[in-house]
Amino acid sequence: MALSLLAGITFGLVITWVILPVEIKNADLSDSRLTLKEDYVRMTSMAYETTANRDAAQKRIQALGLNNPSQTLDDLITREKNSSNTASRDALIHLSQALGMKLPYKAERPAPGAPATVAVCVIATPEPPVLTFRLIEHTPLNCASQPDPAHLEIFVRDTAGNGLPNIAIEVRSGEVNETIYTGLKPEHGVGYADYETTPGTYAVRILGAESETISDLVIGAAPVDCKIDRGATPRGWKLVFQQK
Repeated sequence: MALSLLAGITFGLVITWVILPVEIKNADLSDSRLTLKEDYVRMTSMAYETTANRDAAQKRIQALGLNNPSQTLDDLITREKNSSNTASRDALIHLSQALGMKLPYKAERPAPGAPATVAVCVIATPEPPVLTFRLIEHTPLNCASQPDPAHLEIFVRDTAGNGLPNIAIEVRSGEVNETIYTGLKPEHGVGYADYETTPGTYAVRILGAESETISDLVIGAAPVDCKIDRGATPRGWKLVFQQK
């Protein structure tokens, strides 16, 4: 009985392996053994190293039908870590980078076609101190110097008395709120700015700085006769701010 069973098994194996072996034709890559799939991953990485064709490499990896492509690449990279074949290791790393997969350790050089990673050191710098200004001149202008139209003339100076350009100044009158800047009329000095007015009451302050608001700047209508008016009607104001 035992001899008959053994003879039957032997005969079946001879037929299966020798006489009528199974032939697999046109098999899909996903049907390959894991070791063959890993070899294919290595070949794909070397091809990517040469061509830098990310789309082609991604399609090749997807064709393998791996359950966890990222893990497979991680395992291969880990095995190659201490290998003398650095070219194969780097190719696997670059492929993993290109496919957006997490690496088990940092790559030594960037993947082909990929921008180099640059370490940026951000140094915190203190904010510039807030400027402080005080009003040192507050003079009304008459119709002789401001016939029509009337203006607010504003000068902003540093501690040494030199004009400061690019200083923002807020001018308010009723619902109107506008910003002007020094330095736009250098013929009057880099610290000079002016604002054309109509009759009304105005307020002025320097923006982005510690500065008092100068309000109640009244502008009157142009008098019929400036000589008779004798400066009684304010037609503008000269304001001088100096940095403390």
